Amino acid sequence: MNNTTPNSASARTDLHSRAALWLFVILCCFYGLASSGRVRTADEYMQFFQAQSLVQRGSTTVPQAVHFEDFYGTYDVHGQPRAPYPAGQALMAAPLLDVARLLLVHFPGVPRTQQAVFYVQAFGAVLTSATCAAGAVALFFLTLLQCGTSIRNALLSALCLGIGTLLFPYSGYFFSEPYTAVVLMAAVYEMAKCERTGSRNSVVIGLLLAFAIWIRPTMVLAVPVFALAILLRERIAGWISAAIVCVLPALSGCGYLLWNRMIFGRALEFGYPNVAEMGKQLNSFHTPFYVGLQGFLFSPGKSIFIFMPPLLLALVGIPGLWRRERALATLAVGLPSIYLLFYMRYTQWEGGLCPGPRYLLPFLCVTCLALGPMLDTGSLKIRRILWVLGSIGLAVQVITYATSFLQDQVVGTYYNANFDYQMSYNPMVSQTLRLISYLKGQHAGLGLGFDRWFVFLHQLGVSASTELVWALVPLCGLALGITQLRRTLTRLSDGRSVHADSVLQVSV
Repeated sequence: MNNTTPNSASARTDLHSRAALWLFVILCCFYGLASSGRVRTADEYMQFFQAQSLVQRGSTTVPQAVHFEDFYGTYDVHGQPRAPYPAGQALMAAPLLDVARLLLVHFPGVPRTQQAVFYVQAFGAVLTSATCAAGAVALFFLTLLQCGTSIRNALLSALCLGIGTLLFPYSGYFFSEPYTAVVLMAAVYEMAKCERTGSRNSVVIGLLLAFAIWIRPTMVLAVPVFALAILLRERIAGWISAAIVCVLPALSGCGYLLWNRMIFGRALEFGYPNVAEMGKQLNSFHTPFYVGLQGFLFSPGKSIFIFMPPLLLALVGIPGLWRRERALATLAVGLPSIYLLFYMRYTQWEGGLCPGPRYLLPFLCVTCLALGPMLDTGSLKIRRILWVLGSIGLAVQVITYATSFLQDQVVGTYYNANFDYQMSYNPMVSQTLRLISYLKGQHAGLGLGFDRWFVFLHQLGVSASTELVWALVPLCGLALGITQLRRTLTRLSDGRSVHADSVLQVSV
């Protein structure tokens, strides 16, 4: 192993990258071990069916959804059932789904029943969410280092994001938010890498945002915010870079509309059914703005401050981020603001059956970048406040994640008879009581009880020894990652000491 002292900028950059890599490994393994490992809502099932169709048939049609009587979408011009989502998430999930399909289902101890095989494949697909969430945190960590945050403070901020916010439970579901978050954070990191956005950086940012549209079409709203960030940092000199960042996603969006025209007959037909439960039109903007705003800010079931407590400190740190890197500050404020304005009028602003404010999650992760400059003030009080907020956040995520949110939400307290979200819904109370009852030994049927992959798959007949073999991989990865990250941090610390000594000698 190379034991050279990291006293040069390039060596420190290399060690920063290694630290980010091992942080990714640690979180990826941790998220994988803690994952629910299954799909449960219509959104998750339809994304999984798309990924399954891609690896098995090379198509995004979902005939299996009709077969299982779990179809949410519409039929294309050829009479084939289609999910109402583009194929970006399915493409990202396909590799691990294929690993499960070709390897895991053939392990001894896995029943050859249709149900067991189906959910083992789903387990593989859901692990992609863990990978994406870990990738988003690692890129967040690198972005903070890039804008001058100390490695100690960057690591603390990243861990608070990774386990003290809603990103933690979403690492174990199959919603699109972790996939959007990792692509978005990659674009943010590319923005932070340079003081002036060159043509290469602009193309990379544009391509990332272009792909994000194929994960979630509403990502097109992020494009003008990135362009504005470039212009505020570089003024008129950045207009070419801003134009490139806009043009590539615009072309991607046009391609998506053309795809809709080809398969549905109309460019603005996205594949959603006309009505959902109770005949309600979900994809419309009938919610009074004050209802959505109140829900996102103050309701016990959807408040951004309850489910992401570190955000409280991050908002205070925005001015410091602006002084350090105004492009990142623009993104940290502009992204959640534009999506808050968009979704607070959306008919299904609550995100359907899901925990917390899931629609805002990827953009609030960017806002948390303001934690870095706050910690760099050196105030012990600020650090203690972040520890408290992170601990509260972890407790919230444990309550949210320990038992199934679906089990909690379908009992009638989440929606009223008109399928409208009830502001009185409080999962911190109901899920805590449910967790206590299961800890006391209450019997749990299939898919109920503790919402972990090894519990659910064991209920389906997968042997405990097989699950242990599967768990050994992330357990070993977790141990290796912690060891290597500590070693990397030690080398960085030694390098700073040597560098300080050399500067002192030169001064003398």
